Amino acid sequence: MTPYLICSDIDGTLMIDHKVMTAKTRQVLHQVMAQGHQFYLTTGRMLPLAHQVVTEIGGPVKVIAANGATFEQSDQLKNSFLSGEHLTKIYQTVLSNDCRVYFFENNRLYYTGKTVPYQDEIAASGTHATPVLNAMPLIGPEFLPNLTGYITNAIVYGQPSELALVRQTLVQTTDLNLSSSNPHNLEIIPHSVNKALAVTAIQKYTGIGRDHTIVFGNELNDLGMFRVAGHSVAMGNASNVVRQAATDVTLPNTEDGVAVFLQDFFKLNENPA
Repeated sequence: MTPYLICSDIDGTLMIDHKVMTAKTRQVLHQVMAQGHQFYLTTGRMLPLAHQVVTEIGGPVKVIAANGATFEQSDQLKNSFLSGEHLTKIYQTVLSNDCRVYFFENNRLYYTGKTVPYQDEIAASGTHATPVLNAMPLIGPEFLPNLTGYITNAIVYGQPSELALVRQTLVQTTDLNLSSSNPHNLEIIPHSVNKALAVTAIQKYTGIGRDHTIVFGNELNDLGMFRVAGHSVAMGNASNVVRQAATDVTLPNTEDGVAVFLQDFFKLNENPA
């Protein structure tokens, strides 16, 4: 069988409520990997939070993290970084609009505000693979030049009206790539970096073309992947815009949509691994 490259978003696609993966989904992923297909998680999460899901799945799962700013290729980690000027502009814009920002390295994050990031989410995940985030408070802008060449992406959190002002300013003054995975965040990566380019790089490296690439997603930041895959699959819980851009629509993430599509596509019920 010709191998396929299978890429799936995590939150709202592969998992339920950001923390639940069903036994059925896990079993089907093991079946497709056992057949020789390559499986990638494609996510806006930082690398340790993505690896938490890798551990939960088990097997030879690889990761596209930070919306494509970081991805695994063979035994190498490929990175793109925000410039020092961009870090300063993001910081100033965010604080002037009463929002919070997290700046991410591969295995460390720096945050504004009083609350340590993601502690509640990790506690609620119920998994034994607790990631080490190495979260450090960002006291002031004077530290930002030291982060040049280390920060792959940033996420801004706030109210939708405040985020709209942040987005407007960054669009007008920078060439940064901006997207959102929910109304309360703004995800920032370098110009000309996205999930689609990471998928394309992996296609080139593995020799697996778009006709043998399957991608799953539920949000606007997944649309780039849809354009480089022969089989783009929107979740049933995705918006109309995302569903209309896909070649296929599967069941919602709450009904094992990824697993159901893969079972049908690879006829796994007829030929179980």
